[in-house]
Formats: sequence, C-alpha cells, structure tokens
Amino acid sequence: MNKLVFIFFILFLCKAEAQEPSALQVGDSLYALGDYGNAIKAYKNAAQNTSQKIKLAKSYEAAGNATQALNYYKQVLVKDTSAIVIKYNYGKLLATAGRLQKADSVFKKLNKSYPDNSNFVYQLATVKEEMKDSTAQTLFAQAYFLDDTNLNALYKLARRAVTKRNFGFAQNYVEKALVLDPNSTRFLTLKALSHFYLKEYHEAVKTYERLLELNQSNEQLHEKLAISYTNTNQFEKAIEHYTILINEYSDKVPSYHTNLARAYMAIKEYDKAIRHIEIAIVLQDIPLDGEYLQLSTIYKKQGNDKLVFEMMRKAVQENPEDEMLQYFQVLAADNYFKDKTSILNYYERYLERFGAKGRYRDVAKQRIRDLKKELHFEKE
Repeated sequence: MNKLVFIFFILFLCKAEAQEPSALQVGDSLYALGDYGNAIKAYKNAAQNTSQKIKLAKSYEAAGNATQALNYYKQVLVKDTSAIVIKYNYGKLLATAGRLQKADSVFKKLNKSYPDNSNFVYQLATVKEEMKDSTAQTLFAQAYFLDDTNLNALYKLARRAVTKRNFGFAQNYVEKALVLDPNSTRFLTLKALSHFYLKEYHEAVKTYERLLELNQSNEQLHEKLAISYTNTNQFEKAIEHYTILINEYSDKVPSYHTNLARAYMAIKEYDKAIRHIEIAIVLQDIPLDGEYLQLSTIYKKQGNDKLVFEMMRKAVQENPEDEMLQYFQVLAADNYFKDKTSILNYYERYLERFGAKGRYRDVAKQRIRDLKKELHFEKE
C-alpha cells in the first residue's frame, strides 16, 4: 500500500512540473496584456533560439524601442534568410524608424521574389514616397492593379489626384473605394474636398454632413462646411460652424470673423456683423480696406451716412491706390455732406488722380457739372 502511494506521489510531482509554464509562455501572456517590459524580461530568460528572438523583436517594437527590435530581427535573418514574414516586419520597422535606404532595399528584394504581392509593392511605394522618389505613384498604381481591393494604394492615388486638382480621376478612385467601404472617412473626406474645390457646394455639404454623422470633427471640416453652407445660402448653419471654429479651434483667425460677419449680414443681424468685423480688424496686421468696405456696406443698410463716409475714408487710407475705393469715398461724401462745395472738391480730386483713365470719369464729370449749376443758382 505504501509503495502504491509513493508511485502516485511521484506521478503527481511530474504532472505539476509539466504544467508549470515556460518562460516563453509567461512572456506570451505578458505580451498579450501589453506588459512589454516584463514580457521582454521573461523572453530573455527563455532558451536562445529563433522563436525567442522573434518574440523579443516584437516586444521591443511594441514598446517603441526600434533599435533593439531591428537588432533582433536582423539576428533572425542572419540565420534564416528565407523568413519572409520577418523580412516584411523588418522592412516596415526600418521605414518607421526612418532608415529608408535599407527599407527600400528590403522591399525591392521582396518585390523581386514575389512580384504578384500587392502589399510588397505598396510598402515599397510608401518608402519611395518618403524618399521623394517620383516612382512612388507608379508603384501605388501597380499595387492597385495587382489587387483592386487594396484601399491603401487606392487612397494614395486618390489623394494625389485631389492634390493635383485632377478631380475626375480623384472622384473615380473615391467612388470605387466607397463601393468597398461606404463609411471610409478618409475617402469621404477626399470626396468632400473634390466637390468643394469644384464649387459643387450642395454635394460638398452632403458629404461633410455624412462625415459629421460618422463623428468626424476637425478644423478643416468645419471651415469647408461653413463656406459650403454660405455658398448654398444656408447662413444659419454657416454661422453655427464658424462659431464652432472660433470657440473650439481659434478665435484669432481673422477670416473666421470676417466670414461670420458676412453670414450675419445676410440674415440682417447687423450689430453682430459689425462686432465680428471689428474683431477681424484688430486681429489683422495687413491692409484692411476690405473690412472697412464691408463695414461701410452694413452702415449703408442701416442708413448711417456718417459712418459710411468714415469707413470709406479709412478704407482709402489703407489702400490709397485703389480707384474703386476712392470713387466710393466720393459717393459717400456726396451722401453725407450738405455743403456742395465740399462734395465738389471730392469729385475734382478723384478726376485729378484718375480722370484720364478712370472707370468712373464720365459719371464724375456729369456730377461736377450738376454741382456747379446748383452752386451757381444758389449764388443768384
């Protein structure tokens, strides 16, 4: 009986020992939990073999230590030059670490060995793109030709087309991508930009609104959408998005305030329009004739001839070479001043400066004649 118990005890110890996890298994568990530092320690306690080195490489890569990760990948490749997955990971990490020449060499060899692999061509293209090599676009096209579901390659082609204003190509690429992935925010963004730059504002609005439904929110989106709403006469919505731009992104961008003012003008909220133009004026360190002209327009709608004249005077001071501003100042003076002699002086100064080639010279000459007649009759 004692002998039987002893045998069972020995078997129990062997079973318990067999169930104790190895260093690699411990490392795998820690790696899965994202505890890369301790995973590395566990892997270093394991036997020195290819599996251990690969796991160390992946752990160092996940921990952000590219130098050590590349070192272990290289050690594996020295012993096994046919390890395709390791070569692929090694090449990607080289590219991420900015070692572009080496990455280029790795992916060239992979492409040569596996010419029908779309992803190898795509990875080579991304490296070429980082190197500012003009062959990158050809390689992206080749990657897409090899696999028409390669959305990464298709995106590169579509984005390049938008950048180069080749909107026909861009929209063709985008529509193909959206058939495969209707909710792709990156392709929807390119679609919206294409419509925007083609001034197809109604279509741009639809696409930007779809992006909002997909929880996309960034400064460019709100700005382009605000402009699109303005150009489709949806001024309240434009105001909403310019307000988001000012409150959530930057209240120091003059154009946001200027465009918001225009939207307020369109719905006849003149006081708000004036406030935002005044903010834009304070923010800008460039000629402000456009802003003063806009203010004069608002004051004209309000029937305030004095402020119309004052704004036109400031506009001319900002840009004294602009004939149109000079003539608008003359008209503002004509509406504001009661003294005909003062008004006459403005018209005569305009003719002295622009009379020979002035666009408004005939109208100005006629008005001078009328003023002189009026003054003559007043004297008599």
